[in-house]
Amino acid sequence: MNPLHPATFAALHAQAFPAEPWDEATFTTLLPQPGMRPFLDERGGFLLMRIVLDEAEIITIGTIAPRQGIASALLAQGIAAARAAGVARLHLEVAEENAAARALYAKFGFTLSGRRRAYYPNGANALILTLDLV
Repeated sequence: MNPLHPATFAALHAQAFPAEPWDEATFTTLLPQPGMRPFLDERGGFLLMRIVLDEAEIITIGTIAPRQGIASALLAQGIAAARAAGVARLHLEVAEENAAARALYAKFGFTLSGRRRAYYPNGANALILTLDLV
């Protein structure tokens, strides 16, 4: 199977986010969209980013083996790809309570640009983080 196949992303997403997995149909819809950039790490991680003109958004990032440097490697790849595509600003959303992810993003220089109250199904807030690339 092609590693960029929707089933591959769905299987990894289900392992990384068992409480709220995205199914194969979701990735079947997302992957062919214009500007979509998928990244996989063979150790068990994925990143999906959408580039539109000079902005990009990380749609999802996850790993099945935490604390192995997989998310850092994927984020570095995504940032490099965004820069190469002429992206000026990269955005993402993260659960306010997700301290590990927030620390990762801070390490790469992301800063708080907004908050979405009660954004997630469990009522948690989402933080909107931004990284200026130019």
